[in-house]
Amino acid sequence: MDGTTPQVPTPAVMAALAAYQPGRSLPQALYTSPEAFAADMAKIHRKHWLFAGYGFEIPNPGDWFVYTVAGAEIIFARGRDMKVRGFHNVCRHRGSRICLEGHGHSSVLACPYHKWSYGLDGALLLDTAKEFGVPKSELGLKQVAVADAGGLLFFSIAENPPDFSEAIETIGRKMKPHALHRVKIAHQAEYRVKANWKVVFENNRECYHCPTNHAEYNLTAYDVERDRAVMDPSLLPAIEAIVAKANERFAKLGYDTGDASSNMTGKNWRCHRTPLKEGFVTQSLDGKPVSRLMGDVKEWDSGTLRCTVFPNFWQHTNCDYACAARLTPISANETLVRGYWLVDKDAVEGKDYELPRLLEMWDATNSQDWVICENQQAGISSPAYEPGPYSTLRERNVAHFVDWYLGEMRG
Repeated sequence: MDGTTPQVPTPAVMAALAAYQPGRSLPQALYTSPEAFAADMAKIHRKHWLFAGYGFEIPNPGDWFVYTVAGAEIIFARGRDMKVRGFHNVCRHRGSRICLEGHGHSSVLACPYHKWSYGLDGALLLDTAKEFGVPKSELGLKQVAVADAGGLLFFSIAENPPDFSEAIETIGRKMKPHALHRVKIAHQAEYRVKANWKVVFENNRECYHCPTNHAEYNLTAYDVERDRAVMDPSLLPAIEAIVAKANERFAKLGYDTGDASSNMTGKNWRCHRTPLKEGFVTQSLDGKPVSRLMGDVKEWDSGTLRCTVFPNFWQHTNCDYACAARLTPISANETLVRGYWLVDKDAVEGKDYELPRLLEMWDATNSQDWVICENQQAGISSPAYEPGPYSTLRERNVAHFVDWYLGEMRG
């Protein structure tokens, strides 16, 4: 250290990491302190692959959108070669932002300050050698790694991103029937949740809370029944029989098969298909379709493809629509969640789907979760808080997430 650059994690954060008791929730400081939040951004969000948005949002050369996370503002632009690239939204002249809106279309990326212009591949178009003494080849936009997983755009700010190839291949292959390049956003919602991003993600990783909080979600999914079977193994054969029957159907349709669990596929990601409850062809309150079939899906009742990527994304993809969440940490006690509802690009509102019916199941579930998370954050912030034990049966996935987080922070 040179005395001017703060150590990340700070000694206080390192002490909190060292104080963790296995099998329990995290020490208070890791959920509440600005120093821990800064360390999270440095060790997690500026290192790992993050979900940015969808390829279909920028279908044509010159289309772009901007996403800001962990202090970095990134332009995602489709080039003339149809490839999506990511660039820091920072002009190489004197550092001005280049794209001032959230999305747009332009043939070049032009800085509004002095009109330095860049191609869609990030190359500087101005000949700077004579006037500025630096060749233009050295002044292109700074690029970030971008990967397309079946229409899901992921990126890493890291100079040397961790290997994400297995996740990209698996997610892309399993997402293929849903043809996310041929869907559209039917609705988008922004939720400002007054809770740490880890509280929000931990809540997503278990359904122990579902019976008493999610009446709508419980209608469609086997999560609650799975937990009951964990507590009472005599119930497991019935669920296994339902899953086996569903997998036969999925295989005949050419889809991947899965189970009724929420187990991870990789260390920090999952992508697997689970059956819905019998009588339900999609995640709706009555089990009936809420829109037309999406993408290349030809049959109703194709289950739900669940995709989760630590630290900022999950999506449930049904035969007729998908619902997703992108988490953007704002501070130690606030997270911005963007909710997406996707339908086939040819679906017509008022004909193929009614927006209130499309939204009702997941909007209710989301809103219930945000209340839960805010209540938990308020309690964690109390001087009375001390880490409590995880259920070894019904909160194993939460413990998995916490173990991953601790490994990254300590590593």
